[in-house]
Amino acid sequence: MLNNMPLIRTLAAATVIVSLSACASDDSLYPSLARRDAERMVGSAAPAEPELPPAPPAPLPADLPGKLAAIEANAAKAHAVFVEREATARRRAAPGAEPGSLAWSDAEVALSSLESARSDTMFALADIDSLLATGAVSQADTGVNAGLPEIAALRERIADLVSAEDAVLVELRGL
Repeated sequence: MLNNMPLIRTLAAATVIVSLSACASDDSLYPSLARRDAERMVGSAAPAEPELPPAPPAPLPADLPGKLAAIEANAAKAHAVFVEREATARRRAAPGAEPGSLAWSDAEVALSSLESARSDTMFALADIDSLLATGAVSQADTGVNAGLPEIAALRERIADLVSAEDAVLVELRGL
């Protein structure tokens, strides 16, 4: 061990010299790590004053019953497509199929088609949620009944369709 001491000291000295030489490199090659002016905190923490008054809430459609009927029709159509595609997905279900096999691939394509149909039902749910929010704001602002009971009832029916579709997808994914 004592025979290696000069070698260890020489290596340690060389390491220190090489390390220190990195500190003397050309500064123009690398950006400085010093704090820049843009990184300094300036100003105050006071909230900014709004420049414009808030926009009034969007009004409910003039033909609310017609809009509700259109949303309901879209939801029913999307659910019918889902039910139609469900039969195909059930036929193509491949429990225990090896991932990457043809049977597994066919089952995945059928499930993806089923999920696409579910997303169309979700669009109808999003539309009715938007109407529900608009109606709630309108009723809160004006105190006038904005059709919330009808909107909420339709929302519940569409949410039930989405829940049923979710249950089918969970079941088929579990096979």
